Amino acid sequence: MLAEHDGRPIGIQPIAIFDWQWGSAALKGAMYTGVLTHPDHRRRGVFRSLIDSSNEHAAQVGAQFIMTLPNDASLPGFQRFGDWQYPGLISLMLKVVNPRAVMRDAGFQPLGTILQWVPAVAFRRRRVGGSDGGLSFERVADFPKELDIAADQFADHIGSLLIRRTSDYLNWRYAARPESAYQLFVARRGSDIAGAVVTSHGVRARIKVGMIVDLVSQADEAVIRSLIRFAENDLRQRGFGIVTCQATSPALLRALRFEGFRNGPPSVIRKRFHFVYRRTGVTGLPHDPSSLSNWHLTFGDSDNA
Repeated sequence: MLAEHDGRPIGIQPIAIFDWQWGSAALKGAMYTGVLTHPDHRRRGVFRSLIDSSNEHAAQVGAQFIMTLPNDASLPGFQRFGDWQYPGLISLMLKVVNPRAVMRDAGFQPLGTILQWVPAVAFRRRRVGGSDGGLSFERVADFPKELDIAADQFADHIGSLLIRRTSDYLNWRYAARPESAYQLFVARRGSDIAGAVVTSHGVRARIKVGMIVDLVSQADEAVIRSLIRFAENDLRQRGFGIVTCQATSPALLRALRFEGFRNGPPSVIRKRFHFVYRRTGVTGLPHDPSSLSNWHLTFGDSDNA
């Protein structure tokens, strides 16, 4: 959505329409990302006009709801509108997988030997053991169509409102971006695809941080945990000291905690990940997804990764 003044652009609100799923309900939802207003035209109602026009467009194309992840600056604007719901902050789960690498990146390499015990205590798995259940992993350039079977099972298993993780969507989101740092992996049990995981990385406060960006699996929590474990091991072997993952759905949070991930403390996580949504009036939602646990959101559902 573009706002103009005297023939010149003064604001823009990108809108993406995706197929969503909530249990057996097939839905359509709109996502807003990256709203911009020209500095010379701020506090003149441009932001409100962009959002109002975008809301009308979303309803016209049949979206039952709109969601976005505003930053600290834009969140108050959405809250002032009065018709946007704020379920809360998206959890950023993290795990220290190599304290020596963390201290090295931060410039305190000698402390790495002292803190080598941290993963075994503060970030240990809930129970020792747990094999990969006969899964094999391979890096791929794109996801095969047969992943769609697992994607449908995943949506049913998660039980929360989520973008349908079909192979077409995942390839559009991750594979078709050669300039990105995404790493794509599939898990197989024999010749059948059991799941897939996407990772990326960045630098935060000089520390190399690995990210579990997205995953999809068969309706089996053990497979979800295996995907998390594989991604963690791969990132650690590539020199990352911390691995992070955004999560809102109970199933993914449960699997992450099982594998030793914990909520990042505010002293470490400086950026906050807000989430707001708005119903458009188009019928179809089984009920109001007012709780954060009603949603399945990861790094891949935003432009943060």
